[in-house]
Amino acid sequence: MTNQSTRIGYVGLGNMGGALARRLQLTHPLRVYDMNADAVAGLVEAGAEACGALPELAAACNVILLCLPTSAHVRTVIFGRGGLAEGVRPGTLIIDQTSGDPTETRAMASELASRQIALIDAPVSGGAPGATAGTIAIMVGAGPQEWERVKPVLTAISPNVFHAGDVGTGHVIKLVTNVISGAQRLLTLEAVALAAKNGIDPKVSSDILRRGGARNAYIETVLGDRIAKGKLDVPFSLALMHKDVKLACKLASDSGVPMLFGSLTQELYQLCINEMGGGAGVDTAALVIDRISGTHIVPNGQA
Repeated sequence: MTNQSTRIGYVGLGNMGGALARRLQLTHPLRVYDMNADAVAGLVEAGAEACGALPELAAACNVILLCLPTSAHVRTVIFGRGGLAEGVRPGTLIIDQTSGDPTETRAMASELASRQIALIDAPVSGGAPGATAGTIAIMVGAGPQEWERVKPVLTAISPNVFHAGDVGTGHVIKLVTNVISGAQRLLTLEAVALAAKNGIDPKVSSDILRRGGARNAYIETVLGDRIAKGKLDVPFSLALMHKDVKLACKLASDSGVPMLFGSLTQELYQLCINEMGGGAGVDTAALVIDRISGTHIVPNGQA
């Protein structure tokens, strides 16, 4: 349980951030900020206190969580004009739950450390439903002292909190997670298209695959229950998936690790973006596979 002197703020109340904030709010008073007034209103209705500006939130809180689209957004929110840095106090802990760039995270942590402010990374895996249910995995990059300090906050969201290592490693393992899931998604769709082209209904393929050696999370939770029923409205976009895979490939290049499958996955998501648009849900990749293969994994080509 957190200390009574812990004053928590949450910045970024989108699909994922909103779900994480709502979960945290079940056990902690919360101050919130987002440029989307409707997102803020939803949390306020549940008991949160709205802050009209980032410096206001920073001055009122000693623990601040962020969940934003990219590390560039995180930098702007912290260091930009009207950002957190204008109100944040020494001793504050900033927890970045963005799917971010570990190199940029470490750079920002270093800049803030000179002001006696700690920045750690704690991205998540399991989607907004996992956040709402309190089962989401949280991957933490933090030094030993910050790790001990952050555990009570994050376990209020989910018991599945893992210490990956020092600052930046949470974002590293998040990129590893997403490059695996991104490649797995496309390979599964491609293979099911092969089965469909040879007379096997995608629903039948799903039933067989989820009980055999090729089963994976995508087959178990998405293929038969959503794709084969034409449900493609997942809120995670092609652009965000491409961003994470691209970051993983860049990290691999910087680390001297070949990323052959990862690089191909990056190219394939760019192909999907070119056809569907970056804002389209990631599962619309199935429509691209259908077009290329001349199949109907998605019934009647529904979007």
